[in-house]
Amino acid sequence: MAQGLIEVERKFIPGPGTEERLLELGGTLEHQVTFRDSYFDTPELSLMRADHWLRQRESSGWEFKCPGAAGVSGLHTEYVELTAEPAIVAKLCVLAQEVAPAKLIVYLQRFRPQDYQRLLEVHSSRENPQGTKDADSSLD
Repeated sequence: MAQGLIEVERKFIPGPGTEERLLELGGTLEHQVTFRDSYFDTPELSLMRADHWLRQRESSGWEFKCPGAAGVSGLHTEYVELTAEPAIVAKLCVLAQEVAPAKLIVYLQRFRPQDYQRLLEVHSSRENPQGTKDADSSLD
């Protein structure tokens, strides 16, 4: 069975004095890399809200990162990273398909906005008391 590469990334914030301590221990700066990423999304930030990240990295092309483990919600520890432009376009085409809202939701929005707002408030407080879920999108 062929084995692929696995990238492990761990981020940390060095404490005060870390650089000085590394120098004391004989550490040296081997090389430094600086790059610029430009991130792209819809005006509603639909990609970022779904934990998807489309970026163009200076001098290395397009990258698209999305959660890797199906059915996992919340913070992700595994992502799929696409770098081939045809694969990125194919994935975005699947995500950009608009889902029409339910007829009742449209009716309430147009003709009974006060009831629609109350529905959002009740749904939001039941679904997630901390307010981290977008209640409006889950009602569509």
